[in-house]
Amino acid sequence: MHIHTALLPLVTMLRAGLLARAARRAGARVLLHVHSGLAQTWLTTRSRRALAARVLGPVDRLIVVTEGSRAALAAALGADRVVLIDNGVKIEPSAPPPAAHQPPRILYVGVLSPRKGLIELSQASSLLLERGVDHEVWLVGGTPEEGDAPEAEVRAATGDRALFLGVRPREDMPAIYREADVFCLPSWYEGMPLSILEAMAAGLPVVATAVGDVGRAVADSVTGRVIAVHDVSALASALEILLRDPALRQRMGNAGRERVEAGFDIHKTCARVDALYTELSRRSA
Repeated sequence: MHIHTALLPLVTMLRAGLLARAARRAGARVLLHVHSGLAQTWLTTRSRRALAARVLGPVDRLIVVTEGSRAALAAALGADRVVLIDNGVKIEPSAPPPAAHQPPRILYVGVLSPRKGLIELSQASSLLLERGVDHEVWLVGGTPEEGDAPEAEVRAATGDRALFLGVRPREDMPAIYREADVFCLPSWYEGMPLSILEAMAAGLPVVATAVGDVGRAVADSVTGRVIAVHDVSALASALEILLRDPALRQRMGNAGRERVEAGFDIHKTCARVDALYTELSRRSA
């Protein structure tokens, strides 16, 4: 059994533990795939680590997507049971880059919530306009899992300064990335965001906050800029440099695509998961 979870304690951990226990009783091996990067924010005491070890005892292997999660869960469950496998994305065939748009476009992809840094992005956009940097902000996404209130807060703070494109089918996303000039994800917290990897695979420079494992994907000043959380001034300055310099955007975008091809190709991710399946199957034979 391969269980996918955010593992945001305590309820999701208990649920994962119950599923794992049922699977082991049925004779199955269990993989638990942890997709968030927040395990380390909860596993901070000896009692919590002991609880995690007990609840997740039936799990054979935990797959994590961030270094922080690996360290925290290894401390609770043992390093031999936790493996880091990077998220991967499909890399579309390369194509000639589109001409720079005028005005240039900043793209965000994700749920519409303040925790994604969208109010800070709106404030940075206002600063850019005050500095005479013309641009557009495109927001792709919809209501977060916590309900309508966060989306309403984002829309109220943003006003008419952004274009809301709504939730779009996955097959539309390659074209949307190609219609942008810079990708921005100024989140308060993340794991290893697929949106950043998709943007890099599409050849976009990325401006993002130094949360989770973003810094392992975005090489600061090489494939984009990595800034502090909540720092509106730094966000505006990082975006301004890229918006004013199409050649820099192109260089960073090319470097980002190369980085994804080398380390975050979905085929490599699948191969590593398949290797775990093989290992656990041999143990149960």
